[in-house]
Amino acid sequence: MASSPTDIPLLPEFRDNPFINRLPPQLSQRKAWQFLSDPPEFSPAERSYPIHLRMNCLYRLRRFFEPLEHHLRLESAFSTLLRQGYVSRNPLQTDYIRRLQDGHERILARDLTAGRHYVGGTAEGFALIGASGAGKSTAINRILSYYPQVITHDEPFSLQQVVWLKLDCPHQGSPKQLCMHFFQELDLALGTRTFAQFGKTRNPVDLMMAQMAQLANRHALGVLIIDEIQHLTLAKGVGRDALLNFLVTLINTIGIPVITIGTMGALSLFQDDFRQARRANGLGCAVWERLPPESAWDHFVNVLWKYQWTRQETPLTDEIRQIRTRKPGSHRCSDQVVYVGATPGDGAKRFPQHARGDGCAAVPRDRCAAPQDHRADDEGAQDQQSAGDQQV
Repeated sequence: MASSPTDIPLLPEFRDNPFINRLPPQLSQRKAWQFLSDPPEFSPAERSYPIHLRMNCLYRLRRFFEPLEHHLRLESAFSTLLRQGYVSRNPLQTDYIRRLQDGHERILARDLTAGRHYVGGTAEGFALIGASGAGKSTAINRILSYYPQVITHDEPFSLQQVVWLKLDCPHQGSPKQLCMHFFQELDLALGTRTFAQFGKTRNPVDLMMAQMAQLANRHALGVLIIDEIQHLTLAKGVGRDALLNFLVTLINTIGIPVITIGTMGALSLFQDDFRQARRANGLGCAVWERLPPESAWDHFVNVLWKYQWTRQETPLTDEIRQIRTRKPGSHRCSDQVVYVGATPGDGAKRFPQHARGDGCAAVPRDRCAAPQDHRADDEGAQDQQSAGDQQV
């Protein structure tokens, strides 16, 4: 998708840069909300459907996504990070060729610091930290879906530009495993065989890292996303520091923006007095904590609650609105409320008798464990499995 002719000339640093010009237009806050929003299909007439059909309707909530303020901030940060990273990597300028030449020398020397040219970069990085289930991965995946992963250039050169690549951090924090994951994901995106060529386990890790950096430059990688970065806290020996240093080198020397995503367990990586941890932060460390009991939370519940497939609609009360799980950072719709079976007509009662499975109703999640006791504490909901994967 080519950019609108009106949004590129506004900024001189974006002009005549094919890597930026071929990106979709940067979104305003309103357009970002419209793109990220994914409401489920719903018709009040569906409440009269048989139970087996209404159970299928419930699964639409797995795809439900209501953008909130922190999602819009994330979209803006990603959009800026991507474009700013390309400012210093314009293929029409000599610095781009110098980067490739330095990359070749790094492979020969097996040293990421090798190279004859000093080319300044504009790449940054940031970390996104939040509790498991806070919606981090879902939000970033929604944002990534706006951008084509690969853009093919024919003029004035032949090149496959990789806009983004998303990897999981190796469980042992191994730089070699990260490189192997990179080769595999690059092959999936481009249909190449880089893993067969460079991913052999007998290859030394310093050679793999240099080859990964060169491939990222050759294909103009826009942003590298590393999910599950909390795995680094379990790494033994030098693996943790080596991988963090590698990510810092990708940002500062190679010029590739890096986003790290992890649970609260990863927060220590960005609070310790490590040079690489501080510099890997780049634009900062966003921490997604539990939504406050008003404003955004109320808005989310009000939007979600209208999607009911009970025989009779259950009104939203302050008591229901205030029921929360105590899992910090959790914003999953299914962590807060869950649709379960109920007898027809039970929606008129205070809480549906969900255990009998004859209908569908929206009820507080903590009522599922003990339907006979409406005063049950919601602490038990922490250990229950989520009924859906949609996060907000």
